[in-house]
Formats: sequence, C-alpha cells, structure tokens
Amino acid sequence: MAFSLQQGINAAKAGRTQEALKFLKDAIIEEPQNADVWVWVAAIIDDLDKQEIFLEKALEIDPNNIPAQRGMAYLKKRKRDEASVNNEHLSDHTHPITPFPASRQATRQMLTSTWSQSSVDTLESIATEEDTRPEKKTPQRKSLQKLPKLTPFEISMLGVVVVVFCFIGLLVASALFDFQLPFLKALTGGDQARVTEPPYPGAFLFEDNIYQDIQQHVGLPSQDIGIPVSTNANPMIVFFQSQIDPERIQLIYETGDYISITYTTKKNDTILIQPAASLEPGLYCLQQPQPAPSSEPPSFWCFKVRPIILGD
Repeated sequence: MAFSLQQGINAAKAGRTQEALKFLKDAIIEEPQNADVWVWVAAIIDDLDKQEIFLEKALEIDPNNIPAQRGMAYLKKRKRDEASVNNEHLSDHTHPITPFPASRQATRQMLTSTWSQSSVDTLESIATEEDTRPEKKTPQRKSLQKLPKLTPFEISMLGVVVVVFCFIGLLVASALFDFQLPFLKALTGGDQARVTEPPYPGAFLFEDNIYQDIQQHVGLPSQDIGIPVSTNANPMIVFFQSQIDPERIQLIYETGDYISITYTTKKNDTILIQPAASLEPGLYCLQQPQPAPSSEPPSFWCFKVRPIILGD
C-alpha cells in the first residue's frame, strides 16, 4: 500500500478527516491508476455527486472493483428513491466499506462527528477484500518485493562486517573477563594465556605452569642465589604487586647489551614481561633505574637462559 494512502487511512482512523483527505489527494497523484484510492476518497466525503465521480473513476480503472460496484449501486438506488433519509451515508449501504447493522440514531451520531471511528475501521475492509482476491498480492508480499536486492559483492561485504564485529566482541570479552583467545596466543606470546595469579607478591620466572622466585638485588648480583634458569628462549617474567614501572624497566644481557622487551598489564597489579625476540643462552637482568637525583643503586632481577640439552 502506498505511503500516502496508508497515511490517509491512519489520519481517518484518528478522526482527522481533513488531514486524511489531504493524504488521499497525494495518493491520487502518486497512484492515479489505483482504483482503491478513488474508492477511499469517495468513502470519506459526503457530496453525492463527487462520490459518483470518484466511483466512476475507480470503475474506469478497474471495472471489477467490488467496493466501487457496490458504492455505485447504492448511489443509483438513492437517486431513484427520493424518500431516502437525507442523513444516510454511502458507507451505510456499501458492505466493503461497512456492514453497518447500526441504528439510524448511530448513523446520525456518525454524521455529527463527521467521521466515526467504527466506520473508519470498517473502511479498511475495502483494501482487505481487494487484496484477498487470487490475482492480487498481499501487502506483505508487495513490501517484500520492494526490498532492494543485494549484489554478491554487497553480500560478501556484509559478511565481512559481521565477522569483524564478532571479532571485536570477542576481544572486548577477553579484555573484560581476563582470558586470552586461542588464536591470539601466537600474536601475544602464547604463554600469556596460561598465566595465573602468582601465589604471593614478587617477581617470578613463569615456565611450565610453575612460578620460580626471582630475588631482587640492589646492584648486580655476585652469586647465583635467587637466579632461576629457563630453558625457553622467550621466557615469561611476571611481576605481581611489585613497585616497578614497566615503561622504565630494562633488560640487559651479560655482555651489557640492552634487549628489547614487551609487557602486558593485567588485573590485580600483574605485569607480564617478555623479550621481543628469542634470547641467546646466558645471564639476563631486568634493571629498574632509580629516578634522578637518587644516589641509590638500581634494582636487578636476574635469570639465566640455557639451551635444551638432549637427555635433560
């Protein structure tokens, strides 16, 4: 059903006859060959001559239009019957517009208010009866036919958008609930997905789901106490509830070379640190420089990396 025609029906149902007539006039411009539009206009006006003109137009467009046929039959009968009650309305005698088993008193009340809610509601049976004929399509099918058809490219792009939004949703969920997706393990270091909360505050080497203590040294350590050994070329260092600044901490090789690192801050003041590339065997220390102008020596957390020896 055209927009203006539907708006005209809605306005008529709300009792806004003039507004309904305005929309129906727009519907005539939009769909001059729609017989139903002319029948609806004839139904909401009280001028018999104009009703006849509009119904004739409807029959000219669609000679088989049942509501228009019944309306014309009523008008011809009324012209023959001069004793007809003057305040009767076209809708009182055309069944598609209203069956109207109401009394004449109800009819007079309808004319006093210019537009009865019950008569407007029953006017909708015009469209209903016309649309139920075999050769007509239902409004729902018409509206479905008006939906734009998507090209294969548009369908593929829609699929990409859906996948992207699903991926974003998974990332948000992993951030909120602190879990790592399996397919992100390769991108984020893999071992981070298995990191659980350490048993107590401190620094740890996390390997094979085991936390090994890393002792904090003020200045470089002179012995191997508190220096765990890793067989992983890309070890995971975990700081739990420790006063460190991951932006300032440095990883130093035993040769004095600085090694690039990456870090991730997780909930409960947990910081995960890993080298940006695989490490050579040897001694490595994480250094926390003291802010200037402090004269205290920096703190070190050291660990060793040794290659895996067959038979270990």
